[in-house]
Amino acid sequence: MNTDQTTIQKTAFERIGESIYRKGGTIYARVRINGRLTWRSTETNEPAKARKWLAKWRNEEWTVKNGFELQGVALHRQRVTVRELVAEYLAAGCPTRKMRSKSPATVRNEQFFLNPVRAYFGDKIASSVTLADCDKYRDWRLSGGYVSSFKVRGGHLRTVKTKGGNRSVDLELTILSNVFNLAVRRNVLQSNPFYGRGRYSVASDVRHCREVAPTPDGLKKIEDWLRSRNEHAVADLVCFLAFSGLRIGEAVPLTWDAVNRGEQILHVTREKRGIMPWVPILREMEILLEDMEKRATGDLLFPSPFDPSKPRDISAIRHRITAACKKLEIGHVTPHGLRSYFVTQARQSGLTDAEIAALIGDKTGPAIIAHTYGDLRPDHLLAQAQRIRLTVAVPVAS
Repeated sequence: MNTDQTTIQKTAFERIGESIYRKGGTIYARVRINGRLTWRSTETNEPAKARKWLAKWRNEEWTVKNGFELQGVALHRQRVTVRELVAEYLAAGCPTRKMRSKSPATVRNEQFFLNPVRAYFGDKIASSVTLADCDKYRDWRLSGGYVSSFKVRGGHLRTVKTKGGNRSVDLELTILSNVFNLAVRRNVLQSNPFYGRGRYSVASDVRHCREVAPTPDGLKKIEDWLRSRNEHAVADLVCFLAFSGLRIGEAVPLTWDAVNRGEQILHVTREKRGIMPWVPILREMEILLEDMEKRATGDLLFPSPFDPSKPRDISAIRHRITAACKKLEIGHVTPHGLRSYFVTQARQSGLTDAEIAALIGDKTGPAIIAHTYGDLRPDHLLAQAQRIRLTVAVPVAS
């Protein structure tokens, strides 16, 4: 850039008064914003009007500097609804308190849990929400106040009153608290109205996945019942989950390309930022895959019966497992319980909790195996107890 051009740029602003300059047909003010000097257009060419804008901006600067709230911000806070805050939270991608992104599965779950929250809190003014509203919301959920709408086969819309237990209520209110935290961070709210909220659920009431896991005999009964009804695809998935320890969301999208028979592993994409992108193909899994391959009709291991290009619906799988358990009169089993089945079999086979945690891709480590997944069945515990020696062996006299 030559000297003439530099001179033109430096003299572009014509000073016409204290902190006000004219450039072209517009007057600009020299003001300080967030501690830094900058230019702000007054969008007028009349000095009297420009001075009024300068005085207004200086007043705002003084107000913020001395810890007072601007009138516009206060008015917005008195009008913004919970629905608007939820929309901003979703648009931001449901960030953590440290503004980090969550896994896609977690975001989907939060979007689902926010549906009843919007139904109850949506039109409330966010600044008027209090801790007392938590108890009212819980009573509303337990009484079946939320009406869920969904489409059934054929495209028909169906509405059902749904009830949420204490754990569901806690999850929903925790996510709403996250919404309020983001609003506080963005200066839309002065404070989180749910700060210090206690939990309704207690640890003893939470049903862990090991409590909804089948025994080896129960797993065989479920498989046989499903195959007797020609539901081979559902039976395949039930056994696949039990033999791999995968979450159902990790298993359903798998294709045949994931099967690596050379290395005897299945390549998988873990949910919840899990580790170990593979699971071993054990002997039972190898037999299952050979049987499944004979019936395969496409790339997916578990294709939808209505559209082979899409994976099977997870909720339909849950319903069929539940139906099998009721018919067989055995304890309730869930897909995540089948993950616990794998963990229990691994523990009883002598693997350490650290090794098992790595195999199921859980980065939490061995603690979660002992606390959540692992179980000791009575037959195994009795067999182990038989190994106990309570007295010192006395040598037999010759």
